[in-house]
Amino acid sequence: MTTCPDCGTENDESARFCDNCGRRLGETNAGSGVKTAAEMKADAAVDRKPDHEPVVSGVPIADDGLPVGQDLDGVAGGERLIWEGRPSRLWSPRMALMNRYKLTTQRLMIEFGFVGKTTEEVELYRVTDVGVKQHPLERITGMGDIYIASGDSSKPTRFLHNVPDPDRVKDLIREASRQERARHRVMLREDF
Repeated sequence: MTTCPDCGTENDESARFCDNCGRRLGETNAGSGVKTAAEMKADAAVDRKPDHEPVVSGVPIADDGLPVGQDLDGVAGGERLIWEGRPSRLWSPRMALMNRYKLTTQRLMIEFGFVGKTTEEVELYRVTDVGVKQHPLERITGMGDIYIASGDSSKPTRFLHNVPDPDRVKDLIREASRQERARHRVMLREDF
């Protein structure tokens, strides 16, 4: 295995270019005094505390240096669980019993059902807009509905109903989708 000096991704010995960042492999800066991008990022992380969660090798890292969330697939730099929740029991006890929401670094999963179960997934690189809707009583109790607009042809708009702390969850979805678009090198139409 060959390690990319820029991003740290493990590549096959026969690979000429990095699978993650596209850098030509076999070129080294050893002894030249030139720092790679990964070395500059490590130096910058020591010099200052980041304002948000940085991403190292595709894994979100918290301020304490530990990876965010639970590892789901056992692969280094793979899918991690960022948030999971249910609708509020106060506003919708039936939905709280039957619905579950999970946000990972790659997708949003919405599970419905009590005995039988249906799972819908939204790939985060397809998310185009995220917003929060609250009526006055929901604002008082800190609940709200989150809507997610995506490029999914089967159901372009999805709702997460009666979610506690909806602004925080909306920001998690927005940041995770931004990182996933960057990882897939996908641009939204309005970015052109």
